[in-house]
Amino acid sequence: MFRKSLTLFVIAGILATFSLLASAYFTAQATVSNNTFTTGTLNLTVAPTTSALTFNNMAPGDAVTAPITVTNSGSLQLRYAMTSASTNTDSKNLAAQMTLQIKSGVTTCTSAGFGVDGTSIYSGTLAAALFGDPAQGTQVGDRTLNASASEALCFRADLPSNSGNAYQGATTTTTFTFSAEQTANNP
Repeated sequence: MFRKSLTLFVIAGILATFSLLASAYFTAQATVSNNTFTTGTLNLTVAPTTSALTFNNMAPGDAVTAPITVTNSGSLQLRYAMTSASTNTDSKNLAAQMTLQIKSGVTTCTSAGFGVDGTSIYSGTLAAALFGDPAQGTQVGDRTLNASASEALCFRADLPSNSGNAYQGATTTTTFTFSAEQTANNP
C-alpha cells in the first residue's frame, strides 16, 4: 500500500508539473518605431572672403573702412571669436603702426558713418587685432549668433597722422580668422 501511495504521489507530481508548464498566460506587446536622431550643424561663413580692406598709396592720416558680414547658416546657435595674423613684407613693421577698430551695429559702414553709431568690439593695433578667444567655452568678448543669423561688423584701418618717414613704401598683409563653436551644452 505504501508503494501504491508513493507511485500515485509521484504520478500526481509529474502531472502537476506538466499542467503548470502547459498553462496559458495572456501577453501583449507594443512597439515605438522610427525613432530618429539628427545632429545639428555649425556653418560659419564670412563675406567677403578676401581683400575686405585694401588701400594702396596710404598717407599718414588716411583710413579705409569696410564691412565684413559674419553668418551662421547652421542649425545651432554659435559663439565666435576673431584672431589676426599680419605679415610685413619688409622690416618696417607697418602692422604694428596701423590701428584697427571693429564695431557692430554701424548703420552705414563708411568712413563718414563709422563714428556715428555702433558698439566697439576692438580698438588697437592691426598687428594684435582680436576679439573673444577661440578656446573652448565662453570667453570674454565672444560674439553669439543664432542659427540662420548674421551680423555685419564694420572694420576701419588707419595709418596714424604721426606716422613718420620710416613707414614710406611699407606693406603689410593681414588675415582675419573667425572661429566658432556651439553654445548648447558648452559652458
